[in-house]
Amino acid sequence: ELDTDTPTATGVVAKLQKYKAENKGEDDTMLPETGIKVTWPKFKPHGVWMKAVRLSKKNPLSVTDNYLPLLCKFDGERLTVDEFKDLVPTNDILHLTGEVMGDDEDDEDDAGNVLH
Repeated sequence: ELDTDTPTATGVVAKLQKYKAENKGEDDTMLPETGIKVTWPKFKPHGVWMKAVRLSKKNPLSVTDNYLPLLCKFDGERLTVDEFKDLVPTNDILHLTGEVMGDDEDDEDDAGNVLH
């Protein structure tokens, strides 16, 4: 008997659901200056970015400062945006921004050599 009450995703929705399911879990990095372990979901929902944009009002330079504490956990804990801005040193924020927002290609030079 065919179950017609439960819709089955097809086409692009099915592809997106499959991608999300395949990207479960977390990524992490160690902040170089403070030694704090930061984790964030491998699948980063766009809704978190949109919330960061709303919180930034008309200041596009603050979007990342809002996005990272919304997305990340610091040694397993959440930081408020103000705590993030006031307590995390610039070097750690720049490192974290590169890890979360960057891509793997940033770790290689034009010849494909891994940079550290």
